[in-house]
Amino acid sequence: MTHAPLMSDQTLFRDPDLFEITHLPEAFLYRDAQVEDLTFALRPTLSYGASPLNTVLRGIPGTGKTTAVRRIFAEVEETTQTVVPVLVSCQTEKTEYAVFSRIFLALVGHLPPPSGVSTTRLMAGIAHALAERGAVLVVCLDDANELIPDGVLNQVLAPLLRMHEAWPGVRTGVVLTLSAPETDLARTLDPATRSVLQASEILFPPYAAAEVRGILADRIRAGLYPGVVPPAVLDLLVERTDACGDLRVGLDMIRRAALAAEREARTVVTTGDVLAAFAVSRHLHVAMAVRALTAGERAVLDVVLALEREGGGPVTAGMAYERVCAGGRTSYTTFHERLKKLEHLRLVDLAVRQGKGRTRVIEVRDGVEEVIPVPAGSSGVPVNIPAGVCDDEKC
Repeated sequence: MTHAPLMSDQTLFRDPDLFEITHLPEAFLYRDAQVEDLTFALRPTLSYGASPLNTVLRGIPGTGKTTAVRRIFAEVEETTQTVVPVLVSCQTEKTEYAVFSRIFLALVGHLPPPSGVSTTRLMAGIAHALAERGAVLVVCLDDANELIPDGVLNQVLAPLLRMHEAWPGVRTGVVLTLSAPETDLARTLDPATRSVLQASEILFPPYAAAEVRGILADRIRAGLYPGVVPPAVLDLLVERTDACGDLRVGLDMIRRAALAAEREARTVVTTGDVLAAFAVSRHLHVAMAVRALTAGERAVLDVVLALEREGGGPVTAGMAYERVCAGGRTSYTTFHERLKKLEHLRLVDLAVRQGKGRTRVIEVRDGVEEVIPVPAGSSGVPVNIPAGVCDDEKC
């Protein structure tokens, strides 16, 4: 069966934004119970201006945690001025100062100076703004597990939850989203912080296959023109998305497959389009983790990847450190911290090999090599390693 080709000014998309992972859907399907639980946690704040119940949202990536928070925070902003909800992406705001700067921006309307202001002064500014407005601050640390490797999560939560002790009358609460199932807050946080956090938990399980079908079919109806995705192609989309457990993979597959068909002037997406899209989309979480790396962390990953591609046996921490230092002085402590961060982000695996001593072996995890192609003209040292990688925390 053949289909009429697209004209040069035609498109398969009614609304391409519906397939962006940042899109906030009008219909948030299959998460009524979780939304109700999160609303209950905010009820003391909305009803009589008390601090909310601190809450942890747990679930693997692509299960609706961030969407639930964004929907509820948007409704709060529309209905009241006495609650200030602030969503902080810990993928990008990775330091204590960066997190509090984002909160300061939401309250005051502009960012604080990038340097020269202590965290204590920043906190004072936040408390003063809250007192002036008579408002309650509710902060969501999205992907809070990203702040764990350097102890930043404890550094943020401790002063935030105890702000009322230094500034009486100030009321605050937190929502943490955790995308790493193995995250154990009891071992991560100091006892004093755990005692004041006292968070309830809301579980976001992976969507069932029928739920994946419902969500993808709904998005296809709204975002593409009729007939673009045949039933057999939808079946394949559901199967691959369900296997990954991440709804974002399915949405990215639809976007890529429709773009491929459009590029070839076809009006129908084929299974071949979907399979080609899946080869890229299935590593979506890896791509997002790589994009969130600092320059110094990315330099370490590039070096490890280059050494692995060169062959010649396992890549050791000593080999990688020597190669990193070829691009500029870096202390071994800084190198080790960056390496542990890569392990935490599930970009590499670290193992100890016994020999004439303890040697740490580094293995790049599946998907990283597909996300980071071989640099043009590479002869060992990747061309995108920043020259003179420094020890500054911003590097």
